Amino acid sequence: MAEERKILLRLLYIINNHYTESDLEDLIMSMVRLILPLIRKQSGLYLKLAGYQPRDIALLTVSPLFIRNRQDRFPVLEKLFNWKTVEKFMVASEADFRRYLRNILARRLKQTFYYLSSEIRPERTKIKREILYALKKLPGCRIDKGNGRTQVIIRPDGPAKVKPTLLREDQTDRLLEICLNQGLGGLQIPKFFKKLVEVMSDQKLAAEVSLNNLLEIYIETQRNYLLSEISQGPVPWTHPETETSSTNLSNWIEELKARNTLLLNRYLARNKIGKKEMEAYLKALNDLLQDWQDGGQEKSLYDYLKKYAPEISSEEYRKEKRKILEYLVKTSRDFLKIKLHEQQPASGGT
Repeated sequence: MAEERKILLRLLYIINNHYTESDLEDLIMSMVRLILPLIRKQSGLYLKLAGYQPRDIALLTVSPLFIRNRQDRFPVLEKLFNWKTVEKFMVASEADFRRYLRNILARRLKQTFYYLSSEIRPERTKIKREILYALKKLPGCRIDKGNGRTQVIIRPDGPAKVKPTLLREDQTDRLLEICLNQGLGGLQIPKFFKKLVEVMSDQKLAAEVSLNNLLEIYIETQRNYLLSEISQGPVPWTHPETETSSTNLSNWIEELKARNTLLLNRYLARNKIGKKEMEAYLKALNDLLQDWQDGGQEKSLYDYLKKYAPEISSEEYRKEKRKILEYLVKTSRDFLKIKLHEQQPASGGT
């Protein structure tokens, strides 16, 4: 039986108010499976680089259809699939219902993409600022800013003779597991990190991780908490898989940095830029790459370059420097698009 036919029957159960929670879950996941190929095809570069999983985007798209009212009904779902609509498609061809259903999901997906690009990235930036503020006030935490990255060192106080086990950047899964197992989901940022430091102290652990990784740990913990609330039970923790694995992405970024260095060396050899300017370009591009991973470009290209070359005026930038930087950004974007496109066949499926 086609996926769309199963969806139509589940909708009929809901309209009759004769369904189980299992029926409801099957309906949601059927819609998720149906929209996944469209998400993989249409999601933009920034969404992929930011680590948004297609399945999460699908759940965000479908979930507003299943908002319950006080009568335990689904007004949005029943408006889109009322009695007349369902009766019509019960006798119509599956192709007609498929078009209707996919048009509804495509419109809602467009809204989801707009929300993600317009709202979530600034929200992630706001969360990151709140995490920084909370960590600065916590004993045993230290913020280290250098090399264009913000590193967080967590070393809770403990007996001087006891040396804590140090978790480094490639062991952040252990921190996420602690947050999930200790039930930190649902806590506000200050209480969340206070509790995390307390647990690490009890378990004789220390950590040196980037602020971006701590941000992802906090978001993943909250996401898991929300899913467990929806399913009315704990969700067993598994390693969060992404459309593009962090290992692949790190390798691509390193490859891209080497590529940009090679391109800038050519400008240097032709006396288009100086050595100092070359370093400024590289650092500006590295900042931009980091922002792409966090969800998107946050300021103008001139501002990225100005940070490391404050002597460059806006007029000089427009006349001489803009074309170089814009070309480097374009080739960087094209490089990552190719890598993402090559990755897709390996990550296909539902």
